Amino acid sequence: MTEQSIGALALKIVDPWKWWQTALKDPSKIGSKDLPVHDSDPQQGYFRVRYSKDKPFEPVAIWKEDGAWLAYRAGREVKAEDIWTSCCRHPISHAAYEAAIDGKGWPDDDATVAAQVKPPEPGIGDNSAPVDEADVLKDQIESALKGIDAYKKITDDATASKAQSLRNRLNELSGDADKKRDELKRPHLEAGKVIDKHWMPLVKSAKEGANAVKAAMDAYETEKLRKRREEERKAEEARIAAEAAARAAQPEGEVLEAPKVETQPAPPPEPVGQIRATYGKAASVSVKIVVDQVTDWPALATYMSTHPECQDLLRKLAQRALDAGRTAIPGITTTEAAKVS
Repeated sequence: MTEQSIGALALKIVDPWKWWQTALKDPSKIGSKDLPVHDSDPQQGYFRVRYSKDKPFEPVAIWKEDGAWLAYRAGREVKAEDIWTSCCRHPISHAAYEAAIDGKGWPDDDATVAAQVKPPEPGIGDNSAPVDEADVLKDQIESALKGIDAYKKITDDATASKAQSLRNRLNELSGDADKKRDELKRPHLEAGKVIDKHWMPLVKSAKEGANAVKAAMDAYETEKLRKRREEERKAEEARIAAEAAARAAQPEGEVLEAPKVETQPAPPPEPVGQIRATYGKAASVSVKIVVDQVTDWPALATYMSTHPECQDLLRKLAQRALDAGRTAIPGITTTEAAKVS
């Protein structure tokens, strides 16, 4: 074993944060015998990295947990061995790391850096329990959301640029969460599809048959209702005609008691009831007023125009017409608005 490797091993045994703490005090020692750098031999600590001058620095955290290396770069898990030589020469303080993941950028760089998971602070042991991915993403999202207040009102291009960085990060986190949700849900969906393929034809076949029977029952009960209403109408017309005839036969000036008019009494209204079955439960029968046909669309639209659902639909239709290039739309005013895509 070489002197350098023995020294590196000693550092790890004494304090897993020692390499990083020493690098913070004197970055010029990075790569020397005091702070050796070897491929695939990462050190625990906080760093930053960027892969081109036009890209912002991104925070990097590397630590060991249950004997395995963990590393996060801007909220994305990476292999510690792969990123180590890219970030090792840029150690940062824990405070700078915290500021970066809270969307506050860097002291020497205005670029707003995406929020990421908060690994253990220096000095905390390495025997943590397994981390739930949802909890990790929740921490990342909550951390990123802390930066929103700074962009409630944007007054200059520099702030807009920072706001776009935060927006990108939140969209990225949303995509990560949705991807994981889809990944976990997909096996259940596929299993559900197999079950549906086997059982839904039976469900639909029986249900369609039941609906066909219901439609015939609806038609029958509606016809019964029509006949009853017709009998009621004829009975009322007979009553009115009999009363008119009695008044006509009454001598002029003579006050007589109203004649008793013998009419065929209308059948009592059939109560809302049930259709009893010889098998299973009974069906209830009720009378409902339904739309037959629309005879005046403008009148109907005017009447319904105060309903919130109608107003919302009309507003959407108007916007759709504007998006299609139509401008002569009555009943609205328009204004220009910039929309960020």
